[in-house]
Amino acid sequence: MGLSIAMKHLQHMEQSNTARPNRGKYLRTFILFFLLFALLTKLGAGSWNDGSRMAQIQSLVEHSSFVIDGSSFADTGDKYFFNNHFYSDKPPILALYASPFYLVLRELGLSFESHPKWVYYLVTLWSIGALSALGLTVFRKILAELLHVSEEWADIVTLITGAGTLILPYSILFNNHVPSGVLILLGVYYLLNIRRDGKLGNAVWSGIFLSLAGSIDINCFLFIPFILILFLRKSLKAAIAFSIACIPFIALYLFLNVYTSGSLMPPAMNAPLWNYSGSAFNQESLSGLAQHKTLHDVLLYGFHMLIGRRGLITHTPILLVSIIGLLVIYRKDRRFQYRAEYGYLLAAILLYLGIYILRTTNYSGWSFGVRWFASIMLIACLPIAALESQVRSSKPIKMFFVGLACLSILISIIGTHSPFTPITSPDVEEHLHQTDTVSASIYLILTDSSPTASIDLVRLIAATFILYFWLYRSVKQLKPIA
Repeated sequence: MGLSIAMKHLQHMEQSNTARPNRGKYLRTFILFFLLFALLTKLGAGSWNDGSRMAQIQSLVEHSSFVIDGSSFADTGDKYFFNNHFYSDKPPILALYASPFYLVLRELGLSFESHPKWVYYLVTLWSIGALSALGLTVFRKILAELLHVSEEWADIVTLITGAGTLILPYSILFNNHVPSGVLILLGVYYLLNIRRDGKLGNAVWSGIFLSLAGSIDINCFLFIPFILILFLRKSLKAAIAFSIACIPFIALYLFLNVYTSGSLMPPAMNAPLWNYSGSAFNQESLSGLAQHKTLHDVLLYGFHMLIGRRGLITHTPILLVSIIGLLVIYRKDRRFQYRAEYGYLLAAILLYLGIYILRTTNYSGWSFGVRWFASIMLIACLPIAALESQVRSSKPIKMFFVGLACLSILISIIGTHSPFTPITSPDVEEHLHQTDTVSASIYLILTDSSPTASIDLVRLIAATFILYFWLYRSVKQLKPIA
C-alpha cells in the first residue's frame, strides 16, 4: 500500500522537465541499492521483533485475523494477551502492506511452513528492501533538484547515507524503522516542493506520508506538528489541506488499536495487556512507560545512546559531517533555501531523540546500535549536501570526509551480520551497562558456526568489496573546483 503510493508519485515527480535529465540516474540508484539489499537480506527471522511481524503477516493471509496463536512465530515474546488470544504488539499497517507479497508466494506454493527462510527473504526484500531503495532514490532527488548539488556530490552523499548509516543493517530484515524513515522523507519532499511549484497537492501528499509514517512507528507522529507550523507559515489553505490529509491514517491507526486491544492506547504501551504468565515485559520495561530512577541514570543512558557503547555517533560516524553541514548552513551559507524548514525538522529530530532517552531504558533491546534511530537517518543526513564546495576545494577536508565515509561504511557492513545483535553482557538486566554492539558483532562474525555461516561470510565480503569500489568510483568523479 505505502510502496505503491510512493512509486506512483516518484513516477509523477520524474515527469517534470527538471527530472527528465536525471531519470536514468534515479533508476540506477534504485536498482543498485535494491541489488545491494538483495545480496544482504536475511534468510529467516532473527529476533522476537521480526518474528512478531511475520506472525501478523502469516495470520492475516492464512486466517484473515490479527490473532497470532496459530502462527509459526507464536513463540515470540513481542506479543500481548487480549480476549483470550495473543496479538503482535506491532502496529498492523506495515503487516497489511506486506501481506500481499506473502499472498503471492502462497499462491506459488511457498509458505512459512514449507519454505520459511526463502519466504522471509522474499517478503522482506520486496517490501522493506524495495521501500528502502525507493527512499534513497527520493533522497538523491532532493539533493539534485531541490538542494541543487552536483550530480557527482548527489551520488556520493546518497551512497554514504544508504551504506554508511543504520539504514543498511535495518533494510535487510523486516522492521518498521527504515520504512517509517522513508515515509518521513517523502513527506518532507512534498513540504520542500511546495516552495518550488506552489501546488496545494504537495500539502496533501505530505500529510498522507507523514501520518502513514506515524501509523507504523508512533514516535514519527512527532514530525506532524512541526510540519503543520511550516505549512501555516506558507498559507492557511496549505495547513488545512495538510491537516485533513493526516486524518485517514491517524483514524485507521486508532481504529486498529481499538479493534486489536480494546483501547485507543498503543498496545505496546498498554501495561495490563502484558500481565500474563510468561510475559517478558511489564510496566517498568515497556518502552514509553519505563522511567529512570535518577538524573544520573538519565545522563549516563543518554551518553551511551548518543556517543557511548550504543551511540548514534559511535555507530554512524558520518553524522559528524552532517553536524558540520548544519554549522555551515546556519552560520555561513545564508543562501541555503530551506533553512527555516530544516530548522523545524531539526527540532523534531531532537525531540524524537529526547523522548527515547527519557522514556526507554533498554537501548532498543537486541539490536545493532539503537535501531529506533534508523527512522531519522535520511533526513539527518541531508545537511551533508551543504559541504560540497568545502570537500571539493580542500584536500585535507576531502581526506577527512572520505576517511569518515570509509569508517561509517565499515561499521554498517559489520552491523549487517547480526542487526538484531544478541546482548552478551553479563549485566544484561542492568540497563546502564550495555554491550558495545560493534565489538559484539565483530565477535559474532569471527565465531559464527551456524549452518549458513559460509554463505553469510561470502555475502558480507562481496558487499564490502562492492561498496568500497562504489565509493572509490564516486569519489574519483568528484574533481576539485578549478
